[in-house]
Amino acid sequence: MDAWKKLSLREKIGQTVVTNGNPQAEIKAYGSLEAFLNKFPIGGVFVGGEIIKDLTLEAGQVREAVKAYKLASPIPMLFASDMENGCGSMVRGLTPFPYLMALGATGSEALAYDYGKATALEALSIGVNWTFSPVADLNQNRFNPITNIRAVSDDPELTRRLLVQVVKGMQANGLSATAKHFPGDGIDYRDQHLVTTANSLTFDQWIHNHGAVFKSLIDAEVNSIMTGHITLQHFQEKKIDGRFPPATLSYELTTTLLKQKLGFRGVVVSDALIMGGFLGWFERAQAEIECFKAGTDMLLWPLPGYMDSMEQAIQSGEISIDRLNDAVARIWRMKHERNLFGEDTGFNALNEQERIYIQTTAEKVAEQSITLLRDQHAILPLKLQGINKVLIVGITAHDPTFVEMGILQQELQTRGIETNLQRNISFSEVELATDYDWIIYALSTRPHQPMGPVNFSGHEAGAIWASLSAHRYKSIVISFGSPYFYVDYYAAAPIYINAYNSIPASFVAVIKALFGEISFVGRSPVSMD
Repeated sequence: MDAWKKLSLREKIGQTVVTNGNPQAEIKAYGSLEAFLNKFPIGGVFVGGEIIKDLTLEAGQVREAVKAYKLASPIPMLFASDMENGCGSMVRGLTPFPYLMALGATGSEALAYDYGKATALEALSIGVNWTFSPVADLNQNRFNPITNIRAVSDDPELTRRLLVQVVKGMQANGLSATAKHFPGDGIDYRDQHLVTTANSLTFDQWIHNHGAVFKSLIDAEVNSIMTGHITLQHFQEKKIDGRFPPATLSYELTTTLLKQKLGFRGVVVSDALIMGGFLGWFERAQAEIECFKAGTDMLLWPLPGYMDSMEQAIQSGEISIDRLNDAVARIWRMKHERNLFGEDTGFNALNEQERIYIQTTAEKVAEQSITLLRDQHAILPLKLQGINKVLIVGITAHDPTFVEMGILQQELQTRGIETNLQRNISFSEVELATDYDWIIYALSTRPHQPMGPVNFSGHEAGAIWASLSAHRYKSIVISFGSPYFYVDYYAAAPIYINAYNSIPASFVAVIKALFGEISFVGRSPVSMD
């Protein structure tokens, strides 16, 4: 447990680094991975996709990258990914799970544990032992552009109750969890990818909201907490150039509040240091030193020169060796909890029973989350008899999501219903849709699809307008993303449903619910006022 004390100064500094894994580029630049790791003895590697981008990496590619790093590194490494809603959200070929807000709609602690366990089983099958999830934010501002369906709820009690089980499910099955984004997102209307944002709650309000969630997860022994580029101005006193700095640069938030007052003994990892909310406070190299001084134990994607800068800062006395030792001890403890110093290869091949369990868990969450907000004339469930033709209008700016909406069409066709699918709709097209028995408006937008407000603009906004112009009596509105389109546009819709997700399991579940094959049991986890 104390073997880290034998590490050299540079090896200790390296333990505080999480790089964005690219073994081919590192081999090209340094001749071999061994040479790269000799120069940069890093503690962790981020693998898989990113939250703000569509997926490109296959499971086999991630597995091979992890194997290469493991063979080349003399010090066991942490392999991290953003598996917020299952491994299929970050790696192609694995299982996508509904977003956490869908889990919130189920209200089920048992499903929450399964959600964590299933994620862990599939993560370990490709060598990932650390996930930057779950999101512990509260979506208390429905105009927040980054939280939305990534959060469980706007209710701290529901969030706390379910996330404790998610964390237990992950960590009991070999995957270190990360509660993020301390001190808590979901209050501001801005995106910390672009600018430093604020949690503007009073400190007393914060203690009973975000603070209560993080404290519960600390008590549940979550292995790590990610700090955000977010301020908590009613706790902070110290400013930089007249402004309160984000947690990633604030000793008051990261050390005084998180580590000392809340008693967190695990690893503090920063959110990505390429984000706009971190940039602009200092020159980048100095900002990374300030991030470590604030109390961050592991930095996500620092510059290549970070380790040299840290050596200079420690040798000059700007950073104490005790501060570095504390960070390394925390990192080492998490590695021990993951049994990285044992004989385990780090790859747990899935058996058929586990594969079924993972897929079934995703389907259960999807089915139990479907939320019927309005059925004005008690029409549901629909009866197959008498339904001959249905039009599905996909309203989304995201090309892959529209393609996935083809599952809705397939599900209706397998039930013997002639079904047409089109993207967006004009006023004239709505007026001419007289020969359809039903028109299903399938809405989907979520954080970063595209980057900006979680709402509709351009052609999609025009389609929303047109959808309200005619055939109201035979319209069914379903959101496969943000739940707030009910209050934004469709409070008067005869039938309105929230599904929270645009994954295959959610498309299938909605059609089942429409025809009474499953019940609508989901309850809205966020206020619709």
